[in-house]
Amino acid sequence: MGGLHNTTNWESVSSMFIRLLPLLGVSLLALPVLELFASIWLADEIGWWLAFWLFASALVGLGILKSWRATTAWALLDSVRAGELPLGRLFWVARTLVAALLFIFPGPISDVIGLMLILPWPGGKTIRFGQGSAPTTPDDIYEGEFTRVDESARPLPHEARK
Repeated sequence: MGGLHNTTNWESVSSMFIRLLPLLGVSLLALPVLELFASIWLADEIGWWLAFWLFASALVGLGILKSWRATTAWALLDSVRAGELPLGRLFWVARTLVAALLFIFPGPISDVIGLMLILPWPGGKTIRFGQGSAPTTPDDIYEGEFTRVDESARPLPHEARK
């Protein structure tokens, strides 16, 4: 049996996504309104620093997008050539793209969400194409070669100085 395994997991993920789609739509419509209210409140609190913050976060977002394109594209291409579907890496690419766009979008709420997305998360599974569940091997076994050295034939460095 080749290909991707555990289709029920993919089906549950897709059904969960379909159930959350209306919530995503409402969130996308509400975000600009919330950003406007948060920006007005912050402008009253910190003054012109808000303009500096929004300009700096847009520059950060553009910088992330610029560096994101080349590095992630080559890393994903290498993984696909090796016959892997790196779920963690694919998720990281999507998170980085969304975070960069949120930094470019003006507003403090989108900046906080973008910051949460760009910070590293634990995990990252990899699915190998065309392989079933392989038996696990212990991680403390290393292959290598060695040669025995007769310790009595060779003097130690501090003994050679005497």
